[in-house]
Amino acid sequence: MTTKREAWATSVVLADGESAYLRPIQSADAPTLLAFHERQPRENLYRRFFSPKPTLNDTELRHFTEVDFVDRVALVLEIRGEFVAWASYERWPGRRDADVAFMVDDAHQGKGIATLLLEHLAAIARTNGIHRFTADVLADNRPMLSVFAKAGWPIRRHFDSGVMDLEFTLDDTAAFVDSVEQREQRADSRSVARLLLPRSIAVIGASDRIGSIGRELWQNVTHGFDLPVFPVNPNHATIGGVHAYPTVGDIEEDIWLAVIACPVDDLLDVIEQCIERRVRGAVIVTAVDGAGIDMVAVVDRARRHGMRIIGAASMGIATGRTPGASGVQAALVPVDLPPGRIAVSMQSGSLGASLLQLARQMGMGLSWFVSLGDKSDVSGNDLLQFWEDDDATSVIAIYTETFGNPRKFARIARRVGRRRPIVAIRTGDAGRGAATAALYEQTGVVEVPTVRSMLDTARVLASQPIPAGPRVAIISNSRSPGVLARAALTNAGLTVVESPIALDWRAAPAEFGPAVRAAIESATVDAVLVIHAPPIVSAEAPVAEVDAAAAGSLKPVVAVMLGRDDGPIQPGSAVPTFSFPEPAAAVLGRMWRYRRWLDSEAAAPLPSPADLGVEPGIVATLIADVLDRGDQTPSLDDCRAILMAYGLSVPDSIRLDHPTPESAVAAAATLGYPVAMKSTRRRAGRSVEAGVALDLPDDHGVADALGVMRTSLGDDADVVVLQSMVSPGVDVRIRCTTDERLGALLTFGLGGMTADAIGDETSRLVPVSPAAAENLVLASRANVALQSAGIATDALVDTIVRVAQLMADHPEIAVLDINPAIVSGRGCQIADAEMVLSENSTPDAAMRRLI
Repeated sequence: MTTKREAWATSVVLADGESAYLRPIQSADAPTLLAFHERQPRENLYRRFFSPKPTLNDTELRHFTEVDFVDRVALVLEIRGEFVAWASYERWPGRRDADVAFMVDDAHQGKGIATLLLEHLAAIARTNGIHRFTADVLADNRPMLSVFAKAGWPIRRHFDSGVMDLEFTLDDTAAFVDSVEQREQRADSRSVARLLLPRSIAVIGASDRIGSIGRELWQNVTHGFDLPVFPVNPNHATIGGVHAYPTVGDIEEDIWLAVIACPVDDLLDVIEQCIERRVRGAVIVTAVDGAGIDMVAVVDRARRHGMRIIGAASMGIATGRTPGASGVQAALVPVDLPPGRIAVSMQSGSLGASLLQLARQMGMGLSWFVSLGDKSDVSGNDLLQFWEDDDATSVIAIYTETFGNPRKFARIARRVGRRRPIVAIRTGDAGRGAATAALYEQTGVVEVPTVRSMLDTARVLASQPIPAGPRVAIISNSRSPGVLARAALTNAGLTVVESPIALDWRAAPAEFGPAVRAAIESATVDAVLVIHAPPIVSAEAPVAEVDAAAAGSLKPVVAVMLGRDDGPIQPGSAVPTFSFPEPAAAVLGRMWRYRRWLDSEAAAPLPSPADLGVEPGIVATLIADVLDRGDQTPSLDDCRAILMAYGLSVPDSIRLDHPTPESAVAAAATLGYPVAMKSTRRRAGRSVEAGVALDLPDDHGVADALGVMRTSLGDDADVVVLQSMVSPGVDVRIRCTTDERLGALLTFGLGGMTADAIGDETSRLVPVSPAAAENLVLASRANVALQSAGIATDALVDTIVRVAQLMADHPEIAVLDINPAIVSGRGCQIADAEMVLSENSTPDAAMRRLI
């Protein structure tokens, strides 16, 4: 089991894209810390300690390296095993704040190291109940002042005698989260660029032997872009007329990328040679299945020494850009596709080869093709960070069988999806469960079932505008394909509208152009589907006419040309064609769903605790107190306090152990009539016999209800709860559970004793925006009940948002089951809730780290 201290040790990416290793300091670091300190310039030491301090004595070294990791924490950052920076905080006695300080080696300034250390220290501090940092900085220490200013937290400053006293609260404000994500995106993008945009390549395992993988790789790499390429093979003096090197270490020039296709028995030695040679990245084509190689350890060592890895079992990487531009061709198969605006990431090598062949048949162009293979290191998340700002890419298509870091995927995909669509196949481990479905739904990922549909959807998105609405006009010269198209469009959630100009089988090609233009210009049309069925085999298709009419359209135009291959309607055209109506209709349906996401959930910012007016620190203390008592189930009072701290409405209640009629009546009198009485071990159903008594009006009603429960339930009536009655309304259930990989999942639906039998559930991962919460309600049968009762959903939406934020802020809450929450004209009140806690040693999901 990972200890709390071990959980904070991680690989990270610096601002320049280089990977490094961040870990807690250890007592054994004392000699290294001393050496680090003594090699720093006098000016740096003065800025850190406010006095000349050329060395550290034994007492100081022990103080800095022997920390409890609660009130005193220190972190170290290493690059290629070298101690290059350290940072620490020390809690002020008896307070919830701590003083923070840093020191970064002079040779590694400007890499964002201090900011990274500050983020990690803040995350650790929050888990230890520290919610504010202070720092004393010399007024002329502009680099350090800049670190604090750009971190994202509002800072209070006080100047005195040449020293700037800083103070800031460690809240996850929108500004802070945005600044962290921006730094993460820039760093991750630069890290991937070191792989995808190398300035030199070594092909390790290159060969002249016909039919070998090494020969295929060498030919593809050398026939791609104009880059320095070096063959490495100890068994060849030359390869393709080029001098071959026994090892990568024998190459004098700087090597950016190593493409490795060596025998699996040599792989560990080859990777070690690349690390020693300071190669920036490696694409491992060699498969390691069954070889007994611990790729986790391999990747860990590579990252610590600044090298990222694609693979193992990768088919390679390539770009479809025109030779002469920046790019690379380093794949097992020739990627001779024209330049395009679609970036493709595939996990499977064999499927990747088939995808490339299909794309070639469709006349598709790609901006990038990346085969991730086993995803030992570089994942789809890293590629999304790179492609977010890639001017050559407008659509991203991904195929993945597993999620490496799904919480990070959720953050990145939602942000990237607002700028360019992400089309994804959901399969394997990535395709199972409500949590994954919710992940795709709320991040706006356009989900497709097959590789073919992925390419179809991507090519239309890359060439056509997103429809503003669901109304589609069909322009067809044949009835039967039109009937198929109408049914397919309806099944895709679209609305078929009449075309302003109708055509029949006698329509000449010249008649299609005016019909298309009229549909585009119609205010009742959002998209146009053109269908041409040749009345005779030799009939001419309206290719040029449709292409000309659709040019410059702000509405999508998609064509179905029966008897013709899929692809552009003619070379160089932006109008995509299909052989049959159904796949074209399916693509238009996916585009409309993407538009709805853009207009609702994508446009709605996620709330922060500050936006909701809550203070997570209060609940963190409550949870810590419960766990310190050795409990996992908070008491009724604790649960109520936790919920109310997040602005949730919970009626007053009193718990009674071994109740008597007298104690029950006294409790009811304290609350005020009418009251409800519930056994904590009630049965299914809503009756006194089952353990639920509602609307008890007076003392007699309370005493009688307790008696019935005693008779019916026996010992299960030993603990009852009396509660102020909630106004009648619609019962709903909000259930939150924690998925180990995806995080907390919130499920919403109709509530009450039969909630499980009803099976009315819609889900989202937390946190959720008000727009996402509203969509949850609209997708549930509870919405029908609320509309029938004439009850507004505003209070319910606010409750869902606050419950989701509670779960997001406190991963110690393993289960929260609110059933029922009663929605009425007076708001939304939580009538019953159960909570289960667990120890949490997982670092913040948003914290910058490589996983």
